[in-house]
Amino acid sequence: MIAPLLFGRTLGTAASSGNPDVLELSPAALDELMRLAPGVQADLSSVPIEERLHVIGEMAALWQKRLDSGALDPLKERMSSSTGYSPALMDTELSFVPEVLRAENIRKNLDVSMQGGAEALYRFVEMDEGEHFRHVPIGPVLIISSGNSIVPTLIPTVVSLITGNMTILKPSIANYQGVIEVFGLLDEVTDDRAVRAMRSALVISYFGHDSPSLKHALAEMPLGMVNFWGAEPARTIVADMVGKNRHHPRFFVNGPFTGMALIEEGADLRQAADDLALDVVMYDQQLCSSPTTAVFIGDHDKAKQFMKMTGECLDETGRSFPLVPDQDRMFVLQGARRFIQTEGGAVLSSKAPENPWTLVLSKNSSSIDGLAKQFPSFNLFARRRFLEIISVPDAEAAMTLLEGTAERPSFLGIDGVQSVGIAVTDASSNDIVDRLVRAGVHRILPLGEMFMRGAVEPYDGVTMASLFTRIVYWRGQEERP
Repeated sequence: MIAPLLFGRTLGTAASSGNPDVLELSPAALDELMRLAPGVQADLSSVPIEERLHVIGEMAALWQKRLDSGALDPLKERMSSSTGYSPALMDTELSFVPEVLRAENIRKNLDVSMQGGAEALYRFVEMDEGEHFRHVPIGPVLIISSGNSIVPTLIPTVVSLITGNMTILKPSIANYQGVIEVFGLLDEVTDDRAVRAMRSALVISYFGHDSPSLKHALAEMPLGMVNFWGAEPARTIVADMVGKNRHHPRFFVNGPFTGMALIEEGADLRQAADDLALDVVMYDQQLCSSPTTAVFIGDHDKAKQFMKMTGECLDETGRSFPLVPDQDRMFVLQGARRFIQTEGGAVLSSKAPENPWTLVLSKNSSSIDGLAKQFPSFNLFARRRFLEIISVPDAEAAMTLLEGTAERPSFLGIDGVQSVGIAVTDASSNDIVDRLVRAGVHRILPLGEMFMRGAVEPYDGVTMASLFTRIVYWRGQEERP
């Protein structure tokens, strides 16, 4: 049975539409949360920021202790089954949680995200002579999170809480148990005013796609912010409902994007191949930052050598993150490989069903765009450990491919390229980075680190904390001339 996390409160629930084993909050329960929200947010906002951060830091320590003791091993198995990821990858995923919850990292993010820094969440901070800023909660906040990883669910939820918002989190059914396990730690940290305020400000509930409660929340409740993570058609459906809400909540969408790898002939190709293999295997290309295509700038014969190196590295890296063989998926994959070869693409693939990687090498243009018509189920979101490498003569051609990614049939459903992992020469680096800035990407990273998030990183071009706050401006009275 999946039920809301309420931290001791009694709120009405109802069976989710089409799934009697899932309970969700009722519309009346959500209305009750809205009634309580002003007082809850005032209480949490009056807690000094260091005390709020201390609570999250204690949660990180408790999670690390559970991880080290093996207490989370059953969760790893359950989440591997629900997400389709390798158990070894889930082990890695859960090991990221303490870093996400580190108080120092959150403090850094707040300091760079908000004018006046983290202290402006608790008091007015002078920005100029006699002029002050204070950041106050935008909430109540509804977060509709993605199911491809725990981490992108934790980050906005923690930031929303830290910035003082009444926060209603709707996780995916795939990562629900993991999210509950993390935030359930609020019941185990040292009891004090800060943790009680945070418990009062957080509710976690799943809502079905046709949920009357979710429709009520989006279209009618006095929300201050809706943060949606995902793709079509859900994005447009949610946006339409939010647009009808007379309270006009702020609406911000994270995704849908993808990632690209950019490799230059003169770089260390062996290292680049190893780094690319890691970025492909991590999360099986299901993150918005994952490389789902690669561009090789240089001679086509060199690209062939690089493809072979990458295949060797995928054998090695993928072996450490084995997947459960899926006969239906393998049948479609084999058909796709044969089709690409008829289209002129060179195909290199694994012979191990538990590590089913595929590399395609094309020259100047893609060989996989016909897949969308021939194998409609083999779309971007279904392709795992599948990468096309396109060789081009120069950086300008590479940018043309990047800028046209969202228009390609094989990338239907994305808005563009979010992250670019680069392995280029020192001589070309500045020029390529400048070109990527003009091309509209959000993140430029070393190849091999595309899945990693820095403590101060924005999300899709916007600092996270700024989404969940509004600025109150105060100018003190001064002597007038």
